[in-house]
Amino acid sequence: LARLHSVITAKFIDPGFNYWFTNHDHVRSPFPNSILSDAKERTTTIFLEWIEGLKEKELKDMQEDEFVEMFETILFNEAIKLVDDDDQRLTISYPFMPRMGDLVKHKDHGAGKVVERKEVITKENKKMLELTVSAENSGLIWKTEFELTA
Repeated sequence: LARLHSVITAKFIDPGFNYWFTNHDHVRSPFPNSILSDAKERTTTIFLEWIEGLKEKELKDMQEDEFVEMFETILFNEAIKLVDDDDQRLTISYPFMPRMGDLVKHKDHGAGKVVERKEVITKENKKMLELTVSAENSGLIWKTEFELTA
């Protein structure tokens, strides 16, 4: 069991945390620094318990991406429980979407800074991220939406 834990830690846990807790060209860490240690501890415990609960055949048949997917599911689920702010929840839930303070460009309004964002449900029952943006040059306030997918 100790050997399994060290293999799992080296192959999935450490690389997973290294990836999600640091910024890269194409993705920024969605997790506030204040929760990193608790998120790491809770995720590690739950992930190892999940692995220990697998039967040997399941463990052997499992593809690497299935381990990664489960690790990330646990990490994001635990992190959501550790934040108490709606904007932080949005960032964790949708790590690739624009965040407060980000610059966005619009064909008609030019560049602007995100000053507010919220999740809205359309009458067609689609989840959207509504951004309120302040135009850089004019200070004009405009809104735009992105569809949110799970």
